[in-house]
Amino acid sequence: MSGKILIVDELATNRIVLKVKLSAAFYEVFQAGTGGEALKLATKHQPDLILASTDLSDIGSSEFIRALRGSEEIDPVPVVLVLTQNTPEARVAALRAGASEVMAKPVDESLLLARLRSLLRQRHMDQDLNINSGTACALGFAEAQQSFVRPGRIAIVARDKIDATRLRSAFSADARHEFLTMPYESAGGRPDNTAGPDIFMLKFDAAACDEGLRMMAELRAAPRTRNCPIIALLPSEARNLAATVLDMGANDVICGAVDPQELALRVTMQLDHKQSADLMRDQLHIGLQAAVIDPLTGLYNRRYALSFVERLLRTSRREGRSFSVMLADLDHFKQVNDSYGHAAGDAVLSRVAETLRANLRDEDLVARIGGEEFLIVTPDTSRAEALQTASRLCQIIQQAPINVPGQNAPINVTMSVGVAMAQQGSHDQITTVENLLDHADRALYGSKADGRNMVTLSNRTAA
Repeated sequence: MSGKILIVDELATNRIVLKVKLSAAFYEVFQAGTGGEALKLATKHQPDLILASTDLSDIGSSEFIRALRGSEEIDPVPVVLVLTQNTPEARVAALRAGASEVMAKPVDESLLLARLRSLLRQRHMDQDLNINSGTACALGFAEAQQSFVRPGRIAIVARDKIDATRLRSAFSADARHEFLTMPYESAGGRPDNTAGPDIFMLKFDAAACDEGLRMMAELRAAPRTRNCPIIALLPSEARNLAATVLDMGANDVICGAVDPQELALRVTMQLDHKQSADLMRDQLHIGLQAAVIDPLTGLYNRRYALSFVERLLRTSRREGRSFSVMLADLDHFKQVNDSYGHAAGDAVLSRVAETLRANLRDEDLVARIGGEEFLIVTPDTSRAEALQTASRLCQIIQQAPINVPGQNAPINVTMSVGVAMAQQGSHDQITTVENLLDHADRALYGSKADGRNMVTLSNRTAA
């Protein structure tokens, strides 16, 4: 995995050793001997990750990370702090300072590289989600601000129920989150109507590590759990699996005895990141919906409808299935706006959209493609079925009074429909979506010319 890494250490020998290891792994490496120099290099080179010693004489770890996060000229990046003394107090202090990860000297090379791969992989995923690069906490790399982290559901998954219960008891004083225990066999499944865990804390059993690896692989593969952070808890005798576990997709790994305070900080960091990522996915989904949904009626818009017809036309050619395309236009709609106002016109359009949608099959499509014009597509439909559907819709619209703003009595509207068929085996073939729509439009014009509130079928079909 390529990337730019900034090493910060006052001892040149330490920097050289790390540079050799990282360069051999094809990273682009920069070196700084002080915190001040590191901030300048970070501004210039915009590294993807910073690997810094906690023993910097010119600046403390908290101040260094705070300066990184506070600079508008430096992109938010994960920071790995390397401790000289590996004590629970030092690790907790480093995490509270805002470190994304904490490692102790001497650094195990395979574990270091796996940690870097994991953090960089997460960073690249965040960039793909377009998480605001100016907000460090949105990336989950800033100091965990517990007051802004919504309560989460943390699943403690263990082969031994006693181990799971004991671990949950360690969090008994933390009332912010809900901690639940579950065995391996039920971790990946839940009823569709229940909320799943936000984080999986997966405790490996020394006598059955393969089961833990299999469980983690299943969690990563399952659609319901693939975006949930996994914190792997390895026994001391399985320490050599730490790099493998990270490369398999664990977001964090702790080897040996678990310090409850450190684990609580790591849980909060992972939960913070997940909530930020979930929010970005929701925003992305909303953006995609907005690109294809008509805001007034809630129907699909022209952009989506045309691509839908294109896909259906390809399927029709490949599988020999026929479908219909209908263009429906409200009759004398301008008179509605002129007589009752545009608010009334909007109410009519919304009500007609609801009526059309309620009287079509789930597999059918209805879209608003113009001011008062709707496109209706009915897959796997014969000519007779298409005419019957169009006629039924015309009748339903005519018989459905619509309440409009400012009027005591409801009003009635009618619509005209033109139908074109995409049907295999036709001698007169329409080969494009444009031609198919053109024939439906000509049929619609025929309905308008013949008196409105009626259905006209194009005499040409498509293949």
